[in-house]
Amino acid sequence: MNCEEFLRQFRDALDGKVSESLIQENVNYYRSYINSQTAIGKNESDVLHSLGDPRLLAKTIEESRKFAFENRGGADYGKSHTTYSGNDTYTNSEEEKHKKFPTWLMTCIVVVVILLILSFMFRVFLFLAPYIIVCMLTVFLVRAVRNWWQRK
Repeated sequence: MNCEEFLRQFRDALDGKVSESLIQENVNYYRSYINSQTAIGKNESDVLHSLGDPRLLAKTIEESRKFAFENRGGADYGKSHTTYSGNDTYTNSEEEKHKKFPTWLMTCIVVVVILLILSFMFRVFLFLAPYIIVCMLTVFLVRAVRNWWQRK
């Protein structure tokens, strides 16, 4: 069996069981893997033999999609897709969407930012407080003197 025959059997085994985009991504992955292994000097038939039966690989992918569907309750089936990044790893776009900061971490960050802002405002007030007090005393004294002067 050669690479193209392996990939054809793999594609045929997945056809109609998972999305076309998932089939294409997996075919691209295995094509890339086979090419990279033959490029470093391995025999194509040995590489294909180490991968095993293409129908078994397809069944594994099909079962993993069913398992993922059952665990999510089917609510967002089909909204997720797996991509091959070129370094023998898959990434799941839905997982990347959900890689957000936990709520408690966001809450802590917001609290720290608010405390920093309040601390800054308090320091500015402490810096300006003597000037504010002097200005208020001056205004008070000017009014007191003016009122006293007008009574005379």
